[in-house]
Amino acid sequence: MFYNEEMEEAVLSALLREPAVAGDTLKTLRPEMFYIEKNRLIYEGIASAYAAGKPVDILVVAEELRALGTLDRAGGPYGVARVSQCVSSAAHARHHCLVLYEYYVRRELWKMLSARVSACGDMTEDIFELMLSLQSALESLLTRSPMEEHLKRIDEVLEQTMERIRKRVAEGRDGLTGIPTGIGKLDELTGGWQPGNLILTAARPGQGKTQLDLRFAMVAARAGFRVLFFTLEMMGTEVGERMLLSGGGVDYRRVKRGIASAADMETMEREAVQIGSLPLYVDDTPYIGIDRLCAIAKSMKAKMGLDLLIVDYLQLLGVGPKAGRTREQEVAECTRKLKSLARLLECPVIVSSQLNRQVENTYDHRPELRHLRESGAIEQDADLVLMLHSPDGTETDRRELIVAKNRHGEVTRSKGEILF
Repeated sequence: MFYNEEMEEAVLSALLREPAVAGDTLKTLRPEMFYIEKNRLIYEGIASAYAAGKPVDILVVAEELRALGTLDRAGGPYGVARVSQCVSSAAHARHHCLVLYEYYVRRELWKMLSARVSACGDMTEDIFELMLSLQSALESLLTRSPMEEHLKRIDEVLEQTMERIRKRVAEGRDGLTGIPTGIGKLDELTGGWQPGNLILTAARPGQGKTQLDLRFAMVAARAGFRVLFFTLEMMGTEVGERMLLSGGGVDYRRVKRGIASAADMETMEREAVQIGSLPLYVDDTPYIGIDRLCAIAKSMKAKMGLDLLIVDYLQLLGVGPKAGRTREQEVAECTRKLKSLARLLECPVIVSSQLNRQVENTYDHRPELRHLRESGAIEQDADLVLMLHSPDGTETDRRELIVAKNRHGEVTRSKGEILF
C-alpha cells in the first residue's frame, strides 16, 4: 500500500515542535490522509487541542488524547514524545504535507480503480455509466484537494483584478472585450460573451431560439473562436442544413421539397466549403446527460481549446437517477453544473430554454423572467438572460431580443430596443 511512515511522523513532529505551523497545516491535511492509525490519532489530538485554543505541545496533546479515549492506541505519552523528535525544524513542513497528500491520493485512486475492475468485465454494466462514475469520483478527489488555497489576501485579489482589466483594455476592440455576439446593441450592453458566464436564450417553441444559437455559433466561429455546439433535439445534418441556409441566398422551402435549382446547389456547395473551414464542432448525441456533456467539453478544452459552448436545449438534458426529485430540481442541477463548467473552462456557456405557457396569457405575449420554464434555479444561476419575442408568435425576419437579466451590466429598458 502507498504510504510513508517517516513523512507522516515528520509532519507530526513539525506540529509539535513549532506550533506556529499548525494554522496552515491543519487547513491542508485531514486525519484520513495519515495511513498509520497511531499517527492519525495523534493528528486528531493536535487538531482538537488547536481548535479548543489550547497550546500545541507534547503534554497538552497527550492529555487531549486521554480525553478522547485514544491515548493508548496512539502509543501513550511516549508515542507522542517520540514523534516530536523526528525532525529538528519545521522549515520543510509544506513540502512534507504535499508528499503526504500525494500518498493519500494514490491510495484513494487505487481504491477507485480496484472497485471498478470487476465491473469492466461485467457485460450487464453500462460502460458509459461506469466511465462517468469514475470521472465523478476523480473530480471529487481533485476538488477536495487541501492544497488548493481558496483564501486570498485582498492585495492579491486586486492585483489579479488589475491584470484582468489590463488584458481587457489591451485586447478590446471598439468596446468589445469578449466574443462577438453579432448583434450590435447586444455587444454594447455586454461587451460580448464573457469568460465564465452562463447565458440563457429563451423562447416559446417555434420562435427561433435554435436559429439564434446557431447564429451566435457562426459569428464566433467566423471570428476565429473555437465553438462546441450540442444539439439534443436535431441531428447533426439538420444543424448543418440550417447553417447552410442561414445566409438567405437559397429558398429554404425549395430545398426541403427537393426542388433546388443548379444555382441553389452551387451556392450551398460554396457555403459548405466556407463553413467547413470554421473551428466549429457539433455533438448531436440525443438527450445527452449533463455529466457526459461536461466530460466532452472538458476533454475538448484540454485537447484543442474551447472558447464558446452552446447547448440546445436545457430541458432535454438528462441527469442521474435519484428518487424523489422533481423536474425543477433536476433542471436546477443542470444549471448549477453548467455554471460551474463555465467557470472551470473560463469560457462562456450559452444554453437555450423553453418559456412556459403563461407567457401566452399576457396581453402582448412579451416574456418576463417569471415565464422561464422550471424557472427558480435558471434565473438564479444565469449571468445573462436573453428572451426572444416575435409579435406574431412565429419565427419571423424581424424579432425582438429582450435582455431580461444582466448580472454585469444593463438590461433593455424599452420595447424594440434590440431588433434583429
